[in-house]
Amino acid sequence: MPNFFYKAKDSKGEAIQGTMDAETDAVVITRLQSMGYFPILVKSDVKAKKKKEGGSRLFGKKVRTRDLAAFNRQLSDLISAGIPLVKSLAIIVNQTSSEQFREVISAISSDVQGGDTLATALSKHPKVFSTLYCAMIRSGETGGFLDDILQRLADFSEQEEEIKSKIKSALYYPAIMIIAGFSAVVILMTVVIPKIVKLFEDLEQTLPLPTQILIWIMNFFGSRWYLIFGGLILLVVFLYKFLHTEEGKALWHRIQLKIPLVGDVMLKRQIAQFARTFGSLLKNGVSILSSLEITKEVLGNKYVQNEIVKISENITQGSGVAAPLKGSAIFPPVVVNMIAIGEETGRLHEVLLRIANSYEIEVDRSVKTLTALVEPLIILAMGFFVAFLVISMLLPIFNLDPTGGAGF
Repeated sequence: MPNFFYKAKDSKGEAIQGTMDAETDAVVITRLQSMGYFPILVKSDVKAKKKKEGGSRLFGKKVRTRDLAAFNRQLSDLISAGIPLVKSLAIIVNQTSSEQFREVISAISSDVQGGDTLATALSKHPKVFSTLYCAMIRSGETGGFLDDILQRLADFSEQEEEIKSKIKSALYYPAIMIIAGFSAVVILMTVVIPKIVKLFEDLEQTLPLPTQILIWIMNFFGSRWYLIFGGLILLVVFLYKFLHTEEGKALWHRIQLKIPLVGDVMLKRQIAQFARTFGSLLKNGVSILSSLEITKEVLGNKYVQNEIVKISENITQGSGVAAPLKGSAIFPPVVVNMIAIGEETGRLHEVLLRIANSYEIEVDRSVKTLTALVEPLIILAMGFFVAFLVISMLLPIFNLDPTGGAGF
């Protein structure tokens, strides 16, 4: 079906624009007039059609979370004020600064004008709007509380962005230290130390053990660098292919949760995300099995996803949520007990959201603690290695024969 670009004015004289799928331009004009708009320009837009198909190549780039949160907040405010959905989307299109996101919203507006529900129009752009997002929008449309759902999604997006920002900012300093330390070591190993080693070899004196170890390491990497480099490439290719299999993903994600210190933070993050997503869906009227299925897709850890599948299987057999969690190695007893109480009292979604709040605070605290531990550990490791280099270079100087012909 052809795609048309249009410009029109509403009853107040405000300009709107967008795209619409229709058989002819006359159909577009008729639709606009039926919605209370006065058409100004209607023309074929093949370029927009190509962008829209398949979610669009332009939409392949991920939309920023902050832009999505602003979209949710603005759309909620406009709908709460009684402005029709199509007009609300047209207003947001003109106010969105991101050209990429503007194209997405314009396509959504066109689909809604063509008769699609908002959830259906959003689901055509899975790289921008997740399964969780579309499911919550669908429940809001069905229940008649779309503006409330959009507010919750805005809060959810902002919380996600805040947690990610905290984790990133906490890792900046250690990353800079690692890069700086590695660069300094590379310069010492490739420029400074080879010249000093050559001087010691010219003196023809027996070198101390640390110096001999350092020379052996340099000669080993210097003469076999191509084998090491090739082996690393093969290892990376093998790991890449293995980690893209279902078994590889599950194994790697399970190993991640076992890493000292870091694994504990990652596990808490997964529990918080599980509780937040599951609780939000239940609160908005989504069935428990559908909520678990969506929650499973949202979680990034394959090992945790497999545990969620077990919950779904047990529920289909007549069990509750808490029962299959008792045998899980992921969910702590306190979480299982809270979920069991939530099921008994009929307030499962409230309990899950409390768990999410508690674990999000724990994640924030654990990240700060981990950062405080990582920084001194990195300094200690770098100091140890630099000390080894310095000692390896100084020991031969201390052992030089002052009567030798080297001038010492």
